[in-house]
Amino acid sequence: MGQIKQTGTVLVTGGNRGIGKAIALQLAGSGYDVVITYNSGSDEAEQTVKEIQELHVQSEALMIDLSRKDEIPGFITQLKESNPSLFAIVNNAGIYTGNTLSNTTNDDWEKVISLNLSAPFYLARELASSIVEGGSIVNISSVYGLVTDPWGYGYQASKAGLIHITQALAKELAPRVRVNCVAPGYIRTDINKEARENVNFRAKVEKMTPMGRWGEVEDVARVVEFLINPANSFITGQTFVVDGGISL
Repeated sequence: MGQIKQTGTVLVTGGNRGIGKAIALQLAGSGYDVVITYNSGSDEAEQTVKEIQELHVQSEALMIDLSRKDEIPGFITQLKESNPSLFAIVNNAGIYTGNTLSNTTNDDWEKVISLNLSAPFYLARELASSIVEGGSIVNISSVYGLVTDPWGYGYQASKAGLIHITQALAKELAPRVRVNCVAPGYIRTDINKEARENVNFRAKVEKMTPMGRWGEVEDVARVVEFLINPANSFITGQTFVVDGGISL
């Protein structure tokens, strides 16, 4: 038997590149219509929409800086005009800063917390009622929401907080909507290309990772697809770690 095509619209934040784009394409390939958001990179967003539409589903890209809470009400109104109901939300948009304690500025902290933690909460609050029964929210956290190092305090705190919010939302929104989380490890994207080109750093990550490699964006995308699939309707409040074993 062939793969059963799904229906409904999924919102993927930060869906114009990297992990977000891979998620958007994976879901489109399964039959979902996909709305992506982007803050910069309009050409990338346009290209992603084109690739999604080539999979014979509907797609659009909406520009918003999700770190600015004053932009969210207008975005919600715009989204609902063309998509009064959603099957799922994938909170993928995020930012990383890697400073030590003394070098972390107030602006660094607030920007990361606003985008990585506050925005997913605001979207869940404003859009939960728009998600159809049996739908899902999937939050993209990080392995560094589970383990810590003395750097990137805002990033680590935001990703840990997102796991906690996932669990709380899962309780409140059940049984109508399921809420789960994915915590990637080191995933190969254009954003970390410079870091990967550092031979010593790349080798260090590969040595720390039991699977002996960096992850691919598709490794994360396939888990997201699994979690929102209605066939997996008894899974909620869980964090799926996709890190090649680095957190063990």
